[in-house]
Amino acid sequence: MSKPLPSITEIHTVVFDFDGVFTDNKVWVDQDGRETVRCDRGDGLAFDLVRTFRAQGLLDAEFFILSKESNPVVLARAQKLGLQCHHNISDKLTFVTEYLASRFPENPDALTGLVYIGNDLNDLPLMRRSGYSVAPVDAHYKVKEVADLVLKERGGEGAIRVFIERLLCIDQLTDEELDELISNC
Repeated sequence: MSKPLPSITEIHTVVFDFDGVFTDNKVWVDQDGRETVRCDRGDGLAFDLVRTFRAQGLLDAEFFILSKESNPVVLARAQKLGLQCHHNISDKLTFVTEYLASRFPENPDALTGLVYIGNDLNDLPLMRRSGYSVAPVDAHYKVKEVADLVLKERGGEGAIRVFIERLLCIDQLTDEELDELISNC
């Protein structure tokens, strides 16, 4: 049973792991050692929706990618989506705790306004402390055990798009509201 997603007014930060969330957790390596990954194009429109909601004053939360990987593919995808990216981070909980403490110095428990989306064991410490945690259906079983919401979609196969549409309550918009929203993206 899923815990209901908090209202967007209760969320100040949304953080995404990269591999296994934006990707299908697979990597191709060519003969020169260059890595490539597969991402879902639908995520692009999801972040366009986020920017439109933000421009209309309906969303205030910050969104960024947090990855253990140092591979430039993470930065390239973040740049394409217009997202901030913190990569080569081994201890995600410490990084986010310090980041939020500097961003919200008056809030002793800023993690409560954080939504974290992860899929593997190195995501567990941060998922356990986040105000709300999300995992794709193909996440490690221990991650799914602690996640507040396990999406029906696999990482790299629409999980990000579905999560963002859920966060923005896209299904509650009328056809006219949706058409106007999309025309502003």
